[in-house]
This record gives sequence, C-alpha cells and structure tokens, in this order.
Amino acid sequence: MPLEDGANARRDQAVDWLLRLQQAPADEVLRAQFVQWCEADTANAKAYGKAERVWQLTGRLAPATSENGSPATAPIAANTAQPRLVARPRRVRRWVAAAIAACLVVALAPSLILGWQADYRTASGETRDVTLSDGSVVQLDSHSAIAVDFSGQRRDVRLLVGQAFFKVTPDKSRPFHVRAKAMQITVTGTAFNVDLDRDGMSVAVQNGSVNVQDWQAGRALASLVPGQRLSYRGGQADLATFAPTQAAPWRQGQLIADDLPISEVVEQLRRYVPGLIVLNDADLGAQRVTGVYDLRKPQAALQAILKPSGAKVSRYSPWLFVLSR
Repeated sequence: MPLEDGANARRDQAVDWLLRLQQAPADEVLRAQFVQWCEADTANAKAYGKAERVWQLTGRLAPATSENGSPATAPIAANTAQPRLVARPRRVRRWVAAAIAACLVVALAPSLILGWQADYRTASGETRDVTLSDGSVVQLDSHSAIAVDFSGQRRDVRLLVGQAFFKVTPDKSRPFHVRAKAMQITVTGTAFNVDLDRDGMSVAVQNGSVNVQDWQAGRALASLVPGQRLSYRGGQADLATFAPTQAAPWRQGQLIADDLPISEVVEQLRRYVPGLIVLNDADLGAQRVTGVYDLRKPQAALQAILKPSGAKVSRYSPWLFVLSR
C-alpha cells in the first residue's frame, strides 16, 4: 500500500474512533479497544491527536488526548490487559450533553430562521430556476434563498443569502426591486446578478440598466449599465467593469478569481461544499490568486486555489475540510 494511502486509512480510522468515543463516552470496553489501537502503533496515536485537534477547530469537543498526542486515559496496569479507567462524573456527562445540544441549536438556528423567511431556497450544490407571477425568472445559486412580495404596484424580492441572477419582465408601471442587506436595486426590465456574502454585496449587469441605492441611509449609489459591477462593503461603493457575458459565471459552473485573496475565494466556495471549510491561517488567507475554477468539483477547486502557495486540503470526513500549509 502506498504511504499516502496508508496515512489516509489511518486518518480515517482516527476520525472513526473520535466519533465513536464522542457518541459513547462511558463505554469502558470501547475505550479499552481504543487504547489498544493507539498503543499498537505510535502513528495511530499521532493520527488521533491530529484528528482531535482539527475537530476542536469546530468547537465540538474537549481534548481526550494528552499534550504529547497519547490517549488521555489512565495507565495500563502491569498485570491486566485492560486500562484502569476513571469514570466520568455524571454531572460532567450532563454538561457535555448540554454543550453538544447548545452547539446543535447554534448550528441549526440560522437554517431554521431562513426556512421561515424564504419563499424559495436551494441546498448546497443545488441550483434552481424560479418563475415569478409576473413572468420574471430568478436563477438561484447553491445555498441561496429569496423572499418574494408582489402587491399592488410593487414587485419586491429580498435576497436572504447567496446569490441570484434576475431576468426581469419589463413593466414600467411596476418597478422591480431587489434588496440585499442595505443595498436596493431598482429596474423595470433587465438581466443582472446579485451576490450577498458575509462582508457585503455586489450587483453586476448583463443587459439593461439598474439603479442602486443604500435604502437604509437613503442615498443613491450608482446607475449601472451592461458590463458594470458595483460592490458595496462597509459603506464603501466600488465600481468595476467586466465582459457582460461574465455577469454570473456560476451559471456556467465557474468561479473566476482576478487577483483575489484566498480567504475571499474560499468564502465563495463554501456555498458549494456540504460541510465545514476551516481556514485559520491569516497569512495564507491573505495570499492572492488568479484563475478559473470548476464549481462542480469544489474539492478540486480548493486544491487548485492552494497549489501556488504550497498549501493543501486535508479532508477529515465528507463534512470537514482543513486548509493549511
């Protein structure tokens, strides 16, 4: 077996032990088997220690290993094959259970709230075309959601998360409004993309024209024509130009980075990965990349983004990716 395959197999075993121990912390037989696995090969204990440290990055658990990477259990007695295990106090077990429950609530709450607010939404890796009652079409990117309010003389859509491409049916008597945080886009008939991320928002026009304003501050920001993109972050508006056909490259399964920080590109890729991407290295995140990446293969895209900097992607489960040098 190649060395890399052996290391991957050991890593997978370590993650499996970690999950089993977390699910049954009071199972002494399981803990004894775990100790035997660690002592069978020092590489096993090191693999477990690394898996545990990575898992801690998500805030999921307290350490179960000592500082040198060995399992944090009582030493094995000379005349027995079983380790002397110290029973975990009942109130500590209750505290751990409560902490896990709290983590689940924190993790699930945003999704539940989004479910209540959204009229249309997509899951990670899913795209969707929505035809509104006026004939306008909204294409939702992966992990995106909108709320629709058509009443009287108004056509209002609110982008709650992610990004969407709008093809608006012309109607001069009923302007079409899209809100994304503080930004409001007003059109009568055009095609444009709106992108909402953690730090701000942007609008890019493919054809027609749009008026953009900060509706909270009550001030106009810009009037955009085809090939113009407005980014709005921290109250600062930045205008850029591009080829109109590239208003929404995600529709062709592409992510285009033009001298962008790795952290920003990774933030965009998070929409397409059904799990957690951990990037805790600020220096690595600040390095800049240029390229075209395939959104249909997000893990390969991550690896391509990191390759110029000599960094790597470590996959610890289908739901956990760690970026490091």
